[in-house]
Formats: sequence, structure tokens, C-alpha cells
Amino acid sequence: MTLSLAACGSKDTGETQKPESTETVQGTQSETDSQQQEEQEPAGDSKRISDADIEISFWHHMEGTNANALETVCSNFNDTVGKEYGIIVTPSFQGTNTAEKLNTLAQAGDWVNFPDICQVASAGIPTISGYDLFVSPEEMYAKGENIILPRESIIANNARTFTYKDQLCAIPFSNSTILLYYNKGLFEAAGLDPENPPKTIAEMAEAIEKLTQKDGDEVTTYGLNVQVKRYQLVNWVGGEGEYNFIGDNEGGRAGLMSKVTFGEDGTLMAYLDEWEKVIATGGYKPVEDNINEEFAMELSAMAIMSSARIGKLKDLIGDEFEWGTAPLPKVNASDKGGTAVGGSGIVMFDKGDADELTATWIFQQYLGGEDAQYDFCTASGYIPMNRDLYETEKMKTYMAENPEIVAAVDQLLASNPNVQEPFDIVTGDINSIIDEEMVAFAQGEQDKQTTHDNIVNKCNQKLADYVKVNAE
Repeated sequence: MTLSLAACGSKDTGETQKPESTETVQGTQSETDSQQQEEQEPAGDSKRISDADIEISFWHHMEGTNANALETVCSNFNDTVGKEYGIIVTPSFQGTNTAEKLNTLAQAGDWVNFPDICQVASAGIPTISGYDLFVSPEEMYAKGENIILPRESIIANNARTFTYKDQLCAIPFSNSTILLYYNKGLFEAAGLDPENPPKTIAEMAEAIEKLTQKDGDEVTTYGLNVQVKRYQLVNWVGGEGEYNFIGDNEGGRAGLMSKVTFGEDGTLMAYLDEWEKVIATGGYKPVEDNINEEFAMELSAMAIMSSARIGKLKDLIGDEFEWGTAPLPKVNASDKGGTAVGGSGIVMFDKGDADELTATWIFQQYLGGEDAQYDFCTASGYIPMNRDLYETEKMKTYMAENPEIVAAVDQLLASNPNVQEPFDIVTGDINSIIDEEMVAFAQGEQDKQTTHDNIVNKCNQKLADYVKVNAE
């Protein structure tokens, strides 16, 4: 926490940055008032929020190709909508966990160094929504002012991901869903239909047996590689039946989550019953070393990963072999829930300046608009959250030319909005527990019942400890 606060202190994103740019604009005004009047549109048609440009600080956690895509989106905003309204956005990378950095500032009461707007993973929403400076899109929509992204343009599943206590707390932005990736060439060689990938875990287990290749007792190509952690488990369990909540209070979305419920309703054991079939094949690799690279090197015939990996895999594989994506295999053939929306959303803060808040709101909406979503998602591999974009010719063309994303889009749109990752507060602890217990189960160190009971009891203990200290 000390290091994070020090890092924040080293970059002033609050009041100290604004005077220099404001003085520059005001100086220009004082020298050539008439010239500026000529350059601007007539007062009645101008969209400018104020005479001086408004500078917006934007924190994000994107790196590499995704960061480049985000920078392009911000640059496009500054050149178009930002120019119309007199807004300049400055994006800055703030580490891979922006929610933790915000929390460090909040605990210190250092609201001055908060950004105007920030990209955060969905798990951070319950905490961030309680900050004094936080302003929800729901509040801004209720005002009915400066609307450039209609509320109904946000796909219901994506909106639900960032909804807490019936309030939309963020504009969805970099969203994804979990997929099955498979090597079509290896499927064909094993006598499997490359256009008919497994639809259930049981079918996947049967495919693993045929796809696994060995040199003596040593596996040279695994049938499947995936390390089952929180992300993977909650998608499988959440998709059971019509849909399934992982914990009480709708998985933490209706209020503080105080316990897991997948032990009480039998959904965790139902999943473990099926996963035991995968383990029994002997061709399942339960740890991820370099899952992208190993799939690209044909060291695994199937892998389960986020749809956000599509772009990376295309770069790694090139034309080496044909591969495809498919919906996450179900626990039971009759399950209808689907999968959760993963990824991040955009939250905004009110730093005491009405014009600055308006500018922030406009930029927040822009990030969910058709242009920004198309530019960012096609460059990064994330799935657009804007319903209207899918009706455009450019998006239809993109999907036709990039069939790998079609399974992700179809799965997202077909999923029940109630299938979501939980707001479990102690996310890191829950992830570690599930990871450790599932690896031990896969490696034969403990049986199914022990794995079940350990996951339930350990998760409940962590949640109970948090509730005891933090519940009102």
C-alpha cells in the first residue's frame, strides 16, 4: 500500500496539472479574443462546455497491444468528439490493479490525486461505488443531459456485470467471455469432427482420450490444458440449470456476499462429478505454464481461455494450422445459463468541478459508443458491448473475416444475464483456494468429496472473516 501511494504521489493528476494548460488558453484568449470568436462555431451551435479546454485524467491497466488500442481510441476522441466539446483526455497506465491503487488513495483520504475516470475490473465495483467522489452512470442517465450513448445500447449481460444493488456503476468497456479453443487438424487426425467440438464436459473427456499423444509413458500432446481457478469454476457452476448464483445476495450483487451457496445447492458437486471424468483421461494438464504458446506449438489440442486471447493466438499461430473456438462445454447437457461477462468497465469521479464532470461523462459514454468499441475491440480481441454496433456493416464484415470471435459473441448474447462472476469481495483469497484445491484434486492428492468440502469451508471462512470486520 505504501508503494502504491508513493507511486500515485509521484504523478499529480489533480489540481496541480490544470493551471498550466488553463493559463495557456486564457493567455491566448486575452491576446486574440476576436480571432478565437471567428475560429469557433456560432455560439448557438457550439458544443463546447467552457471557453477553455477541459483536461481529463484517465487511468487504465492495459499493456502491450491492448494499450496501443486504447491510446488510439483516446486519440480519436481528442480529434473528434473531444474537439467538439473542448475536452482533452490524457490516458496513463497505472499498473494491472487500478482498483487497489484507488483503494490506497481512498484509505488515505487523498481524493485530490484521484483520476477523473478509471478502468477497473468488475470485482472492484462494490468497494469503488462507496467512495465519496464516485458518480454512477445511472445518476447521469437520470439527469437526461449530454446523452451520447443510449442506455439501451448496452447489452443487458454487460450492464449486469457492472450493476451493484440495482445501480449501473460503470460503462462496460473491455469485455470478454470464456471459450474452448481447439486444434482442428489434431481433431481430424484423431478421427473427431473439427466442425463439431465438445458441447459438454463429458464429451470433452471423451475427446481428450482420443487427442492425447504419448511417447511411451510421457505425454507429448495433452488433450486439454486449463488450470481451474475462480474464473473457470464460477462460469461452469454459474451456467448450471437456467442460471445459478455462486453466493448469497445474488452472488453479492444485491448486497454483501457472506457465504458461497454452490455447496448447499449441489452445483459444485455436480461440476466435480463431471470434471472427475476429465482427470481420469490421463491427458489433462491441470496447470498453466505458457498456455498460449503451448497451444500454438500444438502441445495441447484443446485449451480453455478468455476470448481476449484470440488476438494473441492469431499472432502466435499465423498460418501454421487451423484452429477454432467454441462455447464453454456445459456441466450438464440440459444447462441453459451460459457464461459470464469478464473484463473491465469505466468508472467516473466528481472532483468538484461541474464542467469537468460533464466532460468526464461525455468521455465515459464515448468509450461505450460504436466507434470506440469497434476500434478497440477489433484491435484487441475483446467483445463489443454496444448492441447497435452489431447491426453495422463494418462489424458484420469484421466477424465474417474473423470467425474465431463469432462463438464468443453468440455465447454472450445467448447467456442469461444473471450468470455473472460474484462480487465476493475477497476475490484474491477465493481464487487461491479454488486454484489450490482443484490442482490437488487433479493431481490425485485428494478425493472429490475432500475437494468439495475444502472449497466450500475455506471460502466461507474467508467471507465470514471479512463480514465480521466490515459489515455495518
